[in-house]
Amino acid sequence: MTTHDDTGLSVRLANPTDLAALESIELACFPPSRRSSHRSLARSLRSPKQAVAVVVSLSSEGLEVVIGAVILFVYAKSLRLYSIGTLPAFRRGGAGDLLLNWAYDQVSKRGLQRISLEADSQNEILLGWYRKHGFSIEAQLPDYYGPGEHAVRMVRRSKQQESASRVALVMDVPSLWLYDLPNVTAISPSDYLSDPAWQRSDTLRVINLCSRYTDQSMGYYTSLLAAARGHRIMPDVIAIKDMTTAATRKRLSQRYRQLIQQAIPATDGADYVLPIIFESALTSKQHDLAKRLSRSVGAPLLKVTFRRLQSGSAELGWQIQQIKPLSLREAMTSYPRETDAAVAKFFAKRRFQNIKLPSYRYDLAILVNPEEANAPSCPIALDRIQQAAERKGFYVERITTRDRRRLPEFDALLIRETTAVNHPTYRMSREAITEGLIVIDDPWSILRCANKIFLYERLTRARIRQPKAWLFYAHGDWRTRYPDLPFPLVIKRPEGCFSTGVFRVDSPQELDVQLKSLFEEMDVVIGQEFLPSDFDWRIGILNHQPLFACKYYMATGHWQVYNWSSTEDGDDGFHKVGDSECIAIDNVPPAVIQAAKRAAACVGNGLYGVDLKESGGKVYVIEVNDNPNIDAGVEDIVEGERLYERLAEDLARRIEQDRVNMASEKPVVEKQT
Repeated sequence: MTTHDDTGLSVRLANPTDLAALESIELACFPPSRRSSHRSLARSLRSPKQAVAVVVSLSSEGLEVVIGAVILFVYAKSLRLYSIGTLPAFRRGGAGDLLLNWAYDQVSKRGLQRISLEADSQNEILLGWYRKHGFSIEAQLPDYYGPGEHAVRMVRRSKQQESASRVALVMDVPSLWLYDLPNVTAISPSDYLSDPAWQRSDTLRVINLCSRYTDQSMGYYTSLLAAARGHRIMPDVIAIKDMTTAATRKRLSQRYRQLIQQAIPATDGADYVLPIIFESALTSKQHDLAKRLSRSVGAPLLKVTFRRLQSGSAELGWQIQQIKPLSLREAMTSYPRETDAAVAKFFAKRRFQNIKLPSYRYDLAILVNPEEANAPSCPIALDRIQQAAERKGFYVERITTRDRRRLPEFDALLIRETTAVNHPTYRMSREAITEGLIVIDDPWSILRCANKIFLYERLTRARIRQPKAWLFYAHGDWRTRYPDLPFPLVIKRPEGCFSTGVFRVDSPQELDVQLKSLFEEMDVVIGQEFLPSDFDWRIGILNHQPLFACKYYMATGHWQVYNWSSTEDGDDGFHKVGDSECIAIDNVPPAVIQAAKRAAACVGNGLYGVDLKESGGKVYVIEVNDNPNIDAGVEDIVEGERLYERLAEDLARRIEQDRVNMASEKPVVEKQT
């Protein structure tokens, strides 16, 4: 017995004592020509080939009152709902729903495939009620109840059979389909769009093999209306649109990069065309790639063109150049044996699966220079940045300064090439800002960090402790201006990076020589007092918060972290560099963190590396760097993947905030004259 929790009604199997109640229900619910007789009802109660259930309610005296009934015919693989009715006084109270649900439950309990029924084709309310319960029309039954009294047959399949439900192949010319497969029917687009039998089927899988998918075409409307009807469609409208976009081609090229290079053979020509026929390729070596591309695009027949590309001297390998539908006629004509095998394999499956491309919310460009020896991030770190960004909803592409015109394709630009003011990196940053992108490093940060004189003035005004400094001018006598200048002294070019353009002078004579050389290129040079130390602090700051902390130790026998004057190379093939030690933020002296945050705030809210020294119990800010090093195995040792995720999260936050700001701006209303 099944109890309806909301109404207190219950369903139970009927017994001979319910015969009078069944007759009353027949009398109240059906016209004379459609009523079951006393004899017929009695036989239904006794027959092992039928099942009768009643829905009961309790009277105020606590007695059962039969208010509805359902009669089923039991066949080898299905049930037929012969009769269902509820007394008029109890309708709209859930009794009918309870009976119909009980009837459908018998399908699974008895291991059957479906339940069917016949209903008056003119009774739209009744038909709508059955559709609500998962039934769909499968056949028209003219004159079923009598001359002019038409009916429809409706079916609801078991959950097991629904997974192997009918497949409709929508084709311009259905007669081209020469394969006799169970549950697979080839129909024309006009039949699918207009025939009620296809319109109202709720368990249909539709494979759109039309020759054209362009807007307003029959192929386009087939996929569009299939989605509206709740049919499982391949390809859907989104897939039709996506296969023509450059973004999809780039994403697929990137996602299956290694598989593409392995599957596509070396050829003399610039292009290679891969036919994909129901997820299969012409050779076994290409089957895996064909299946993945077909499922990612969501289309069974494709023609994918690959092109071998280069970027400067770098070989990029095969990239997807074009994705187009492949017509069934071309497949059967050009590759008959391969098509036969692909059809048999494809339709032998119980389920058709798609590998959906990740749904990206944002597009991120990472600016790199593949030929830069000392880039701010090593290849492994770049991979980790990309992977973290993809997990946070970014489509990521690495670009170079040659891709300046493509900036409008992206939402954000992350610069991982060494920046300078008189350099393409600055121009890329500036243009990206103009195009409305979120940029790290923004052009203002590049300008402010690149010039050490600007930084010194900025930090001085903020009362941030720095080494003592002196400015030297090309047209002036430093001895007169600074008679008590201490030595040794550190001389810096106003603009430089990675400790280049930084010199130590130990005497006035050395200072004269160094200044003479520098004044050939510039008019102003900055000098700072020399603060010896075993290491420098580097605190990474992102949006005013510490991101990482490192100790950079001085190169062996040298006073700097980088010893550019060394003629010997380290184990990594680069100039000698001191050791490094990544420190948990909580283990860094609070004064160091506080000084780093204050110094970075003088520049902006981007990504910075603040260099500091501890000397005599005090913390000194040496400089603030935009575009700080983030290398695998150095800055990420403590935070690991979380460091890269925080960077991706901050980019996403900036994009969302920018969208909110744009949405809140008041529209400009032009005055009419």
